[in-house]
Amino acid sequence: MKLSSLGKCCNRPMEVEEYNAVEKNEKNDGDLEGADDGRERWGSEIEFILSTIGSVVGLGNLWRFPIKVKEYGGAVFLIPYFTMLLIEGVPLFLVEMFIGQKFRAGCIGGFYKIHKALSGIGFATWMIAFYTNLYYNAIVMYTIYYFFASMSKTLPWAKDCPEGELPPEACCNNNTKSQYYWYYKVNRLTNDINDAGSFNWELTLSLLAAWVTCFLCMLKGIKTSGKVVYVTAVFPFIALLGLFIMSMTLDGSSEGVKYFFVPSYKMSFLSQAQKDALDAENPWKNLWNPYCWLEAASQIFYSLSLGFGSCIAFASYNDPKTNFYKHAIGVSIVNSLSSMFAGITIFAILGYSAKQNMASIGSLSTGTGLAFISVSEAIAKIPAPQLWSALFFLMLFMLGIDSQFAGVEGMMTALDDTTLIPKRLHRTAIIGGFCAFSFLIGLPFGMQNGEYLVTLFDNFSANFPLMLVAFFEVISISWVYGINRFCADFKKMTGYYPNIIWRMLWLIITPISLLAILLYTLVDQLTNPIKYEAFVGCKASNLSNVNWTEERNYPVWAWIFAFFLMFSSFLFIPICAVITFLPKWFGPNYDYTLPLVAEHELKGLLPKPMKNDDVEMKEPAKA
Repeated sequence: MKLSSLGKCCNRPMEVEEYNAVEKNEKNDGDLEGADDGRERWGSEIEFILSTIGSVVGLGNLWRFPIKVKEYGGAVFLIPYFTMLLIEGVPLFLVEMFIGQKFRAGCIGGFYKIHKALSGIGFATWMIAFYTNLYYNAIVMYTIYYFFASMSKTLPWAKDCPEGELPPEACCNNNTKSQYYWYYKVNRLTNDINDAGSFNWELTLSLLAAWVTCFLCMLKGIKTSGKVVYVTAVFPFIALLGLFIMSMTLDGSSEGVKYFFVPSYKMSFLSQAQKDALDAENPWKNLWNPYCWLEAASQIFYSLSLGFGSCIAFASYNDPKTNFYKHAIGVSIVNSLSSMFAGITIFAILGYSAKQNMASIGSLSTGTGLAFISVSEAIAKIPAPQLWSALFFLMLFMLGIDSQFAGVEGMMTALDDTTLIPKRLHRTAIIGGFCAFSFLIGLPFGMQNGEYLVTLFDNFSANFPLMLVAFFEVISISWVYGINRFCADFKKMTGYYPNIIWRMLWLIITPISLLAILLYTLVDQLTNPIKYEAFVGCKASNLSNVNWTEERNYPVWAWIFAFFLMFSSFLFIPICAVITFLPKWFGPNYDYTLPLVAEHELKGLLPKPMKNDDVEMKEPAKA
């Protein structure tokens, strides 16, 4: 009898027969692709594991994750975070590992080999990685700046505010020096996103140093980066352990940890009026806020590097029979444990800072300033502050640069595997040219309104586009490539046939959850004005009520640019699909497809596409 796609993948007793039928259908495939293709390989399996860990464990864990926890009610955010990890993160991580290892190509070539009409998914992935790498290195820029500032005899954000200068005297107390330093000294921030001001040369040189470091780490591809990760992937864990031990000794650290783990926790040192105000906020309402779920999903995408192409690129250098299933599960666990460990450390420090200021953690600086204001302020008040500050920002730098060159490696691999770049061009020249071009494009981040641009990129360049690309990724594997063929190849490569839970996730649950978040986000973005926090200088009515920013609507050009960031990458998907089918619709004269992959690489790669309904099944013998 014939079974429907869903019936076959859910009827577990027929798994062996199904697998044998798929094997028979693919008899022309021969051995696994890439078994002797001469493609560059990792020097050892540990290099792949460390590179993947270095790619996924980055600023998203230590900087972005605590920000989102703080913004969405503390421990309440952990519920959507782990839900999204299970129904979206891990299933998509396995899909990307499979695409890279199976098709021995980066994101563009991988989807092209599934079907030429899907090459737009690869181009969209490439563009998202490009946008993200631009502003990601701006965060690395700040870590470099603060690292060298930590070498001062006295930390500059611990010094007294200059007399006779803004901000007012009330703002120059111990509780706000780090804010003064961030706004007035580091960024020299203008009062409006429309006012670019002048170049901040210290930040611009730091940005240049970030791109030069990225170039040097990638000088010879994975031969270089595979060795660099022994330092950049391991050192941050050692540094984080030291910071964790230090943070646990701080007064108020336990209050911060409780806030991280206990929903609606009110710190014991707060006044009754402050506790009543927190009761009115009710953090549980965030569970009914779709944006909380969007941010949880996007955090999973950032921390697992999903949709950026780096995972696909790294897996493409694996041996075809590498058990990527084992590695994917292991790396996912390491990544989530790293986020939790980093969260404990950061919130322990925030608990200390909150107690020093007699304020709730929710009232402390958030966004980009979480690490550079709240944490640096706390570090300035502990013994040996220069040591801990240098260690903290060096750790942030290594986490950031590790993920950064992983992202660029994913982009370069995608280009290497296509015919778009002439083979006569040396890879070093291509990487050098790309890094130089990216530095020039990123120069506005070094202007006095640079922090506004970083926030704009963070909010719009990846969140929505990543979900969109992920949706088409899982659809392309489950419904175009075919769940049966996918599971059969999965077993060939790992020795494990995905069970009914995995198949239900890939076929139904993951796509539907992604689509629901996408639709809500799109409607919300189109119906509500987008806003930003504009720096207005210090306005102090008293020492406990100091405001540095106010919420404003983005100007029209920022709206247009935000929607360009959101949709420009996606446009490649329908454009490439339409171009592919033009010859079929209107004749061969309308063939405008690009030969992205050499024909000999496609020959015998896929037999005639097998429909899910084409596999004849026999009922299992009754016991």
